[in-house]
Amino acid sequence: MHFKQPEILFALVFLLIPLLVHLFQLRKYQKEDFTNVKFLKKISRETRKSSRLKKWLVLLTRMIALGSIIIAFAQPYLPARDQNRTTSEKVIYLDNSFSMQAIGKSGELLNTAIQDLLKNIPEEGDFHLITNTEEYKNLNAEELKTRLEQTGFSSKSLDFQDIEVKASQFSDREIPSEVIMLSDFQQQMEFPENFEGKISYHLVPYKAENNINFSLDSLYIEERDPEFLQLNFILKSNRENSDQITVSAFNADELLARKTFSLDNEERLEGKFQLRNEQFPAGRLEIEDNGLQYDNRLYFSINPPQEIKGAAISRELSQAGFLNRIFTGPEFEFHNFTSENIDYNLLSRASFIILNELEEMPSSLRISLEKMHKEGKTIVIIPSEENTAVNSFLGSLPASGYGNLQSQELLITNIAFEHPLLNGVFENEIKNFDYPRAKNHYRLTGGNKILGFQDNSAFLSEQGNIYLFAAPINSENSNFKNAPLVVPIFYNLGRTALALPQLYYQVNRTNQIEVPVESSGDEVVSLVSENENFIPAQQAFAGKVRLNNEDLPETAGNFSIIYKGEETGNISYNYSREESNALYSEEFNDAEVYNSVSEYFNNVRSATQSKALWKWFVILALIFLTAEMLLLKYLK
Repeated sequence: MHFKQPEILFALVFLLIPLLVHLFQLRKYQKEDFTNVKFLKKISRETRKSSRLKKWLVLLTRMIALGSIIIAFAQPYLPARDQNRTTSEKVIYLDNSFSMQAIGKSGELLNTAIQDLLKNIPEEGDFHLITNTEEYKNLNAEELKTRLEQTGFSSKSLDFQDIEVKASQFSDREIPSEVIMLSDFQQQMEFPENFEGKISYHLVPYKAENNINFSLDSLYIEERDPEFLQLNFILKSNRENSDQITVSAFNADELLARKTFSLDNEERLEGKFQLRNEQFPAGRLEIEDNGLQYDNRLYFSINPPQEIKGAAISRELSQAGFLNRIFTGPEFEFHNFTSENIDYNLLSRASFIILNELEEMPSSLRISLEKMHKEGKTIVIIPSEENTAVNSFLGSLPASGYGNLQSQELLITNIAFEHPLLNGVFENEIKNFDYPRAKNHYRLTGGNKILGFQDNSAFLSEQGNIYLFAAPINSENSNFKNAPLVVPIFYNLGRTALALPQLYYQVNRTNQIEVPVESSGDEVVSLVSENENFIPAQQAFAGKVRLNNEDLPETAGNFSIIYKGEETGNISYNYSREESNALYSEEFNDAEVYNSVSEYFNNVRSATQSKALWKWFVILALIFLTAEMLLLKYLK
């Protein structure tokens, strides 16, 4: 016990006064003579005994009452249990990820957490606020309430390490910090084994009433012919169940198809729709369930085929006959040139260029190719047996050149099935087939090997956006042009030269999209939807604009690609499905866990407030004063 006015305790010395008065009474007794002395002596003894007890009790009550009054004026109190919490930094982490869309006892979890904070935030002191997208420092109570009311759902989520880093930025080295975390605490948050350190963590879990959630996970086109396409989708549940789910396919407001599927006590279902093979600029799949809502829609766009421009430069036009049969319309616009007759205007618009066994390279061609390489265009080199010009060109690029010509016939036996260029070419890894061969070849060093000889040296190598063949593929040197591999290899080289829009992209992930437009002046490409309009980071090249975006868009949906006020295509974005599993942590190791926000703030107040005791001493004084009066009145 401590005292705010300890000097008043010196007044306890005055307690000696009633004690001295009692011990040294100045009253004298007078003697009286009576005839019957025996009877009077007995009465006198009884009276003196009760009188002495009464005086001692009265003295005790007076001293206790007086002492209690003196102590009350000294203002006694019990100090706070944890005085440091009074000055500690208060950091509030509010989880506003999509998993907080779940419904709890009081409604939507995020709204419940916000209302709990609004009701219990103390009026005094400053707070720091962290959400999955924003950080606010030194907010008073009114500012904090305003920010909380403006908080909506975010497609981003933070793990514990992210929260720890953000909280440490607000922390003063000299002052301890408390982080109050309001979340449903999904398992992907990954709590540490212990919470040791200057920052203490106080967890307020919010639990959903219904833990079953269905989500549209992904979709892809499995088959496509001139009339129909088969759209396959993956439907997932975070629990095994036999519920039936209706899936609808739309293009904008037009209903394309609707089917009901049963998971049959499975967590995953692959369904399919057969649709007309046409353009779907604003496609989406929809379901309805009682779980999370953000993953009930999956947006997609199917654009009309875009013509990919390509060119081949050969020693003689007759050498490019096999290329003309591979790169046909309407998918490709393909041009053939010789080194003496090049249309540089058409060449600059090409997305990929094939140098087909050139023995000479004009300086104008070399300058154009170096510029196109910097623009990220694909360059494919098929060497000739006189490869001096090509080696000189490669010396100016970040690519290794060709070594000496090897006069040794080798089979082409190694295939990198996992390489993106061969994606979808083989259903299974083939171990034995009619291997093509090459009589003379060069040694290639560096790069990623796509096809290789039987001695493990490279036949086709990728070095950035440059693809190098190790041998001439004319019929005198190799039968590669007659092998089954020639069509998918060259077809995919051309097809991947222009990054065509996918069915959809993911929000908050780095995406690169190439739009085939002729950029000029200050005109830019923008993406427009019903709710959002933004200009992504972009680079203009001859015949295309490359879009790069990560932080935008913020919302999922279908977007129109606008250039010079006209729609040139469509693109779709979806949220990540990471939080669709709805699996929650149950153990938080040694962190402080509270049932509600109010319980936390009550704990803080009880730990930081001292308990005044003067009222109890006043009450004690009144009790003993009352006891004194009763003793004087009733005790004889």
